[in-house]
Formats: sequence, C-alpha cells, structure tokens
Amino acid sequence: MTHRHCFEALDKSLKDVMRVLDVGNAEVPFGGKVVVFGGDFRQTLPVVSKGSRADVVAVSLCSSYLWSFCKVLRLTKNMRLQVGSSTDNVGELRKFSEWLLEIGDGIAGGENDGEVDLELSADLLI
Repeated sequence: MTHRHCFEALDKSLKDVMRVLDVGNAEVPFGGKVVVFGGDFRQTLPVVSKGSRADVVAVSLCSSYLWSFCKVLRLTKNMRLQVGSSTDNVGELRKFSEWLLEIGDGIAGGENDGEVDLELSADLLI
C-alpha cells in the first residue's frame, strides 16, 4: 500500500484539474473521476520506519478522509488457484482457498489475540 498522503494529493490534483470543466468537480472526490484501488489490505501495509502498529494504521488509506467515499468489493473466486488445475483436485483447491480466507480474516486456529499457531498440512511443507 501507498501512504495515504499520496492518494490525498491525487485527490486534490484531480479536483484542481477537473474544476476547469465544472466548478462542482472541486467538491467531489477525485474531481468526479472513478478511481479503482486494488490489493489486499490485510497483507500489504505502508512502511513506517521505526513506527508502531498505530503509526502504520494512521498512514494507511483506511485512515484517510477518502475512505468514506470508497466502496469495497470482494472477490468471490480465487482465480489464481484455478489456473492450470484439473477437475480432479477441485475439492482440494476449494478447501485450500477457504483455509487461506480463514487466515486472512483472522479466524483460522480459533480465537486469538493477534497471534495464533497454525498447523500446516504435510503437502504444504518442503
């Protein structure tokens, strides 16, 4: 992820440029242009040198005034797991995909306080 100030600077720049066409564009996010952000907010965080967890959260897009204008869309199929797979292992892939989502949602391994011991199946070990 990028520091929230980068997105806020883009917002202000687009507002400034688009207000030439319509003065109302200076009041809407990104000057009325649709902007698509991609990524997994659970996996990639901005880097803050010698920063605490709170410092990292404070510079993320989720902490920006722009976040209230964002609509979060969730993918329902893990297409990356299905590339080159045969119909024989569809059940295995579905189970693995669900396990990955459980890890990302923080529910794998039961209740935890941010740290949990996960058991990896033997086929994942090298």
